[in-house]
Amino acid sequence: ELPQELHNRNVLVEIVAGGITRSQAYFSNSLTVQVSENYGQLRVTQTTSGKPLPKTYVKVYAEMKDGRTLFYKDGYTDLRGRFDYSSLSTNELDFVKRFSILVLDDSRGGLVREAQVPKR
Repeated sequence: ELPQELHNRNVLVEIVAGGITRSQAYFSNSLTVQVSENYGQLRVTQTTSGKPLPKTYVKVYAEMKDGRTLFYKDGYTDLRGRFDYSSLSTNELDFVKRFSILVLDDSRGGLVREAQVPKR
């Protein structure tokens, strides 16, 4: 169990015992993220109330079909708590294998989700 002051904070937990060190990122949050892979969109809401969270930061990376991982796009959720993570004004989506999506809120923490490319 994490101490209260670390709730809704992203931390790196490190355990050292018997000469072995292990570390793991822990994303403590009070966010609910619904990913709609068919449309390339996500929706962020408060876990307790279900209310949409506008102005939540979203950063998207793409694993390309050639194996590279590239920054794809970033931005903020709209008033409905929605963000379109796949649409660009280029044809870059044609070369994407899958997405990794970071969702961050200043007071509610963050999390990472993976998503497939929308079918077209």
